Amino acid sequence: MLTSALMSGARSARKPWVTQTVFDVSLEKIRVPVLVVGHAADTCVRSLATLMRDITARTNGVREQVVMVTGGPGTSADTAASLDACEGRSPHGFTGQEAEVAAGIVRFIRGGTY
Repeated sequence: MLTSALMSGARSARKPWVTQTVFDVSLEKIRVPVLVVGHAADTCVRSLATLMRDITARTNGVREQVVMVTGGPGTSADTAASLDACEGRSPHGFTGQEAEVAAGIVRFIRGGTY
């Protein structure tokens, strides 16, 4: 299960957490159920919701689901993409929607859909 997965990075960055992404992992070796959850209003430049399907395109999970959460506080369409958006108290962290997201994850783990 991946939430707000980091899917873009800068190879020239000094810190490993900026250079590494989920695509640096051997995703094709994953054979267990895969759930990818992101927020449509997440403006973090590293976890763009538009790239979430690229993760499951590379995995071989026995069951796969991509979920795009919407709504919640701080979801203004005017928010520019930035690293500052990579905070827990923002759409990146599903602020105000934690219980809803957790319940969906539990349903998936139990064999259902998000």
